[in-house]
Amino acid sequence: MKYFEMVPVKKRGLFWSFVRYFRYGLSQMSLIKEKVSFVPKRHYVAICAIFKNEGMFLKEWIEYHLLIGVEHFYLYNNFSDDDYWVVLEPYIRKGLVTLTDWPVEKGQLSAYKDCYDKRKDSVNWIAYIDLDEFICLREANDLRKWLREYERYPSVYMNWKMFGTSGILKHDSKQFVIEQYTACWPVLVNAGKSFVNTAWPFSSIGCHMSYPDLKICHWKTTVLPIDEFKRFICHWVVRDSKRIPSIQLNHYFNRSYHQWVYKVQVRGDALSEKGQQYRADWGNFQKNELMNIDRDYLIQKWLVFLRLQMDEMDLD
Repeated sequence: MKYFEMVPVKKRGLFWSFVRYFRYGLSQMSLIKEKVSFVPKRHYVAICAIFKNEGMFLKEWIEYHLLIGVEHFYLYNNFSDDDYWVVLEPYIRKGLVTLTDWPVEKGQLSAYKDCYDKRKDSVNWIAYIDLDEFICLREANDLRKWLREYERYPSVYMNWKMFGTSGILKHDSKQFVIEQYTACWPVLVNAGKSFVNTAWPFSSIGCHMSYPDLKICHWKTTVLPIDEFKRFICHWVVRDSKRIPSIQLNHYFNRSYHQWVYKVQVRGDALSEKGQQYRADWGNFQKNELMNIDRDYLIQKWLVFLRLQMDEMDLD
């Protein structure tokens, strides 16, 4: 399984190869030195996400992740004016969702750090993802069981599987996102999101990768994230693997064409102006859309269970 280059790779050559392997070695030394103990907390795995006007997608996204073992959701409302509260109220009442109003322009990273600071004592793992991203396990059916192999590491990285519009102009609200959008890039990309292990000290949380703050012989250093094969990774490296990944992050980047128009003309980007400009560029839309030369149905193994759980939720 090869990885497409989503993040531009500019750091090539012998010098950056030396830097990369030096950081690999330093990360391994840090793991040996620190020996951070993993203590069970109230929740084993939770998701933190910031959202704006995505009420129509919240229920499916929450119910799906409950199916695979996510125990709690820390959601940050960023200027929504749709019916998100109607969707979230039953989950809040059941103690599954903690909702925080976050009226901060480009407030994604500050929301992430707020979640880590306030929730690190009550949850072991926090997955920092968006509402257009679905954690997809290949063989394991319980995310908690999958994560137990990585408890000695500060963060685990999931690569994106990019999905396009599948030729759909307007999203059908009677069908699931994971049902409608199956056209995708043929392989994973070198970008994605992370699980953060709260047993480690993080002074900041990144949108994609996060690094704990440590000292070795009075030198400040960090521990690199690992991939699902427990290999340290650098963000500028496109990785190749002959093994099939055990996890992928299905990224429904635009959903339908009309959703893309809404995102670029109305909603905006919660992270940065640069991210907004990238998404709004018609050339980037075309390029990303024309990469969808394959189909991926892996996540649909959950479809019948998702329907049953959604129906049961409607009866409550």
